[in-house]
Amino acid sequence: MSERIKEIVLISASPKVEKEEPLSAYLASLEERRFKSDEFHVSNVNVRQCVMKNQTEEAFRTMLATDAMIITFPLYFFCLPGLLMRFLQDYDQYRVRQGNVTKNARVFAVVNCGFPEPEINEDAVRVIKSFSRRIGAEFRFGVLIGGGGMILGAKDAPFMKKVMEQITDAFDLMREDVLGNGETPLGNRYVSVRFPRKLYFFMGNYGWMSMARQNGLQKKDLYLKPYRDRN
Repeated sequence: MSERIKEIVLISASPKVEKEEPLSAYLASLEERRFKSDEFHVSNVNVRQCVMKNQTEEAFRTMLATDAMIITFPLYFFCLPGLLMRFLQDYDQYRVRQGNVTKNARVFAVVNCGFPEPEINEDAVRVIKSFSRRIGAEFRFGVLIGGGGMILGAKDAPFMKKVMEQITDAFDLMREDVLGNGETPLGNRYVSVRFPRKLYFFMGNYGWMSMARQNGLQKKDLYLKPYRDRN
């Protein structure tokens, strides 16, 4: 085992305005706790803040020198948020301008979606895998989380105990993989909230309607299709 301190970059990529802590930021904080030791130096990159504050080049320099990056984001329209897609494309261009420098970093993906089925995140993980190949990095595995909308609000509830253990176990596996320089292929980890499906969707729909009312809208407004071709 190498005695050199490993450089880790935790990339949190929720596009939400942070009036409240997004789930991606919370998951990144859990990741940081699992990697907190003398064996690692951990850097945090919040994609939205980097873009808003024009600090992307500083983040790119950190990413270029890392041993591993963990990219954590919510599923948007069954793929990556547009903000993250542009960020990763810009990083690739930055890397090319630097002379295609690569450190053969390890890449992990942590994706959460509002659907109960974690498998819905698979296409997004494949995009991160493709990005890894593009930059000369090694994709190791993804953590695919279903029912992510419940995690922040119910993370301390008894029925969520197993879910939280599965998530932290996956982060521990990342830690061991980076430390041990493992070469054995690792499969994705799937995490789902065990909750009655009908009740889950009822609560989700109620949340949408409540948010609509807060913004001066009615239930029927949620079903409008303003961009549909009327010809």
